Amino acid sequence: MDNQKSNDGNARNIGNEGSGSSMGKDLGRDASGGIGRSMGASQGGAGADINKGAAELHQSIDKAADAAPAMADRLATSAHAGVDKVQGALANASETVGEKSKQLTEAYKNFAETGRGYVRSSPATSVLVALAAGYTLSKLLSRRS
Repeated sequence: MDNQKSNDGNARNIGNEGSGSSMGKDLGRDASGGIGRSMGASQGGAGADINKGAAELHQSIDKAADAAPAMADRLATSAHAGVDKVQGALANASETVGEKSKQLTEAYKNFAETGRGYVRSSPATSVLVALAAGYTLSKLLSRRS
């Protein structure tokens, strides 16, 4: 049991570097070894350093807090811009489909009117063309081998 150290050495050297438990021994101490305000010490030179450090931390926190709404605003703005872009594209597509539908309807009406005019002007030829087309389709679609 020669390798065991006694605990009384740590108790005698409290406040010296390397003494006591390693858990939390440096909490509240600044660079000069003084104890900060949160540990109940006076506001001497070490307290001023702590106050300065705390003020710098508060400024950093305020900058981060100020940047967060700006970042959220930029994100919201870009999201709105994306929605507007998609809306514009869909509106253009809808207009294009509407125009093509009107053009197709007009082409159908024009074709139908032309066909009616041809049948009225030469009914015999129209009947012969219709019979030939029917006969050809029946031969193409019949199941004879």
